[in-house]
Amino acid sequence: MIQKLFQKFQPYTIFLLDAFGASISLLVLFGVVLPFQPYFGMPTEVLYKLGILAGILFFYSNTCFMQKPKHWKPFLLGVIFGNLTYCGVSMYFLIENWNVIQPLGAFYFIWEKFVILAIVAYEIIVLKK
Repeated sequence: MIQKLFQKFQPYTIFLLDAFGASISLLVLFGVVLPFQPYFGMPTEVLYKLGILAGILFFYSNTCFMQKPKHWKPFLLGVIFGNLTYCGVSMYFLIENWNVIQPLGAFYFIWEKFVILAIVAYEIIVLKK
C-alpha cells in the first residue's frame, strides 16, 4: 500500500518523506526531549529554536507535496538546503552547549544528524534523476 502511494506520487513523495521526518523531529523535540530536558541537557531555548526550524521545514515540505509544483527540482534543492541548515545549526548548538549536554542528549543529537544526512543523500539521488 505504501509502495503504491510512493509510485503514484513520484517524484513528489520525496517531499512527503521529508515532511514526515520533520514531523518526527518535532514530535521528539516537543514530546520527549523538552519534557525530559535535564536528561538531555540541551537548553530549553535552544530546543524551541530547533523546533521552530523543524516546523518551518515541515510546512515547506508538506506544501511542496500538496502543491506538486511542475518544476519540482528547485523546491527539492530548498528542502536539501533546509535539512543541511538544520544539521549545521543543531551541530553548532551541540558544540556550543557541550559542557551541559548529557550522554543521552549527545547520542540523540548526533544520531539525528546521521538520519537527516541519509535522507539528504537520498534527496540528492532523486534530484539527479
